[in-house]
Amino acid sequence: MTRQAWAETPIEPFGVEVDVKLEWPLPEGLEERLPQLLDEYKLIVFRNQSVSEDDHAKLMALFGPVLGSKGEFRELSSDGNLGSAALTWHSDLAFTEEPFKVISLHAVEVNDGQSWTAFVNGVDTARELPRELADKIAGREAVTPIAVVQSHRAVQYDTPDFLPQQTRPVIIPSPRTGEPVLYINYMQTARIEGMPQEESDALLKALFDELYREDRIYRHYWNNGDLVIWDNIATQHSRCDLSGMHPRRLQRIVCAKKSFFDLLPQFEIGDPRISAWGSGGKELVLD
Repeated sequence: MTRQAWAETPIEPFGVEVDVKLEWPLPEGLEERLPQLLDEYKLIVFRNQSVSEDDHAKLMALFGPVLGSKGEFRELSSDGNLGSAALTWHSDLAFTEEPFKVISLHAVEVNDGQSWTAFVNGVDTARELPRELADKIAGREAVTPIAVVQSHRAVQYDTPDFLPQQTRPVIIPSPRTGEPVLYINYMQTARIEGMPQEESDALLKALFDELYREDRIYRHYWNNGDLVIWDNIATQHSRCDLSGMHPRRLQRIVCAKKSFFDLLPQFEIGDPRISAWGSGGKELVLD
């Protein structure tokens, strides 16, 4: 029997760290094993890597179609693409018909241990919901529009038609595994459809309290060479305020068939109606 050329160490409360050098060709069996690990653990961490953009894209092709660089950010920096503001809990492109499937970030240049990205697991939460909450959301749908304000919850109960938005079941099947996923998020989900605002707000708050419990959160502190891959549907992520954190450059490769502007060709970033709507939101505070 051939000895496995890498080590797998589960992370608490979810995820797995894989100890291997990501150089091509990969060790025999690893190409088949990595998608299995993502489906089992929802998040994979590698450390001490130096991966070119082309090899990073080649790695991500193991998990699905890779989005091209045209019209998409392949590098995030605290003084450039997507800025330095904090981002509260969300799933990328949840307000479109085809959210990103798998996302990865590779720390190219950071101050070790200075910044973090946090993750929660909607599959684990759906499985462990108290019966009372599970009964309340059975058969229910949620409305998720684009969030103009992203640093905190400012989405409003009423969502005008001009906003990009989706209405989906509160619990959806994972596109990768079929497992039930609690697919609402603090940044973007406006309401439970068909409920009065007070009742909807109360139910969302109870669900958010479960989803974002401190013991459910994996917080990844970035060090140079880290590479993290996560299931964007099964999990959600947030990040700290990056103000003054320079340098911070992360290489980003996404598995998806369509970019933001492919999905929303009619969207105009400078639309004054969107800015006006976003400025009137109120925050739903978590305990």
